[in-house]
Amino acid sequence: MAMIGRLNNLEVTKQVKFGVYLDGEELGEILLPQRYVPENTQPGDRLEVFIYRDSDDLLIATTDTPKAQIGEFACLKVVDLNRTGAFFDWGLPKDLLVPFSEQKKTVEKGQEQIVYLYLDQETDRIAGSTKLNKFLDNYPHHYEKGQQVDLIIEEHTHIGYKAIINGQHWGVIYDDDLFKP
Repeated sequence: MAMIGRLNNLEVTKQVKFGVYLDGEELGEILLPQRYVPENTQPGDRLEVFIYRDSDDLLIATTDTPKAQIGEFACLKVVDLNRTGAFFDWGLPKDLLVPFSEQKKTVEKGQEQIVYLYLDQETDRIAGSTKLNKFLDNYPHHYEKGQQVDLIIEEHTHIGYKAIINGQHWGVIYDDDLFKP
């Protein structure tokens, strides 16, 4: 099933002079604009594309890969502000909106923040939130000593660095456990 806000492997159904249409299954036909179409693409070929809504609220595909997909965290930079919220660069032509209601604290242009991407149920658009607690589990998890994990450092506290572990829950790297800056 094709999903908005995720990478999808979709079949090319037809070529037009401004791009190709992809079979978005339940989402219908989705345009991949010409500038993203790989050379020699033909109907029947399958392409890995990211699906999102454009400024006209139409579903569109791109072969560009964003810095994060729905359900993921990423450190993104604020590129613009308006009366609705802050816009972050997430690697696609259309910037990611983080509404004021989804900001832990007010952000400023040029600032970098960790953002969680989600699909807004009311608008069916991809949006972001800096209110990370509601997307992370606080329950203890069991890891083996020496087990590798993925970390995103969120902030320094009075005891150490608060980190997102494996994109699922909070953890702390205590200052006493650090052996180099």
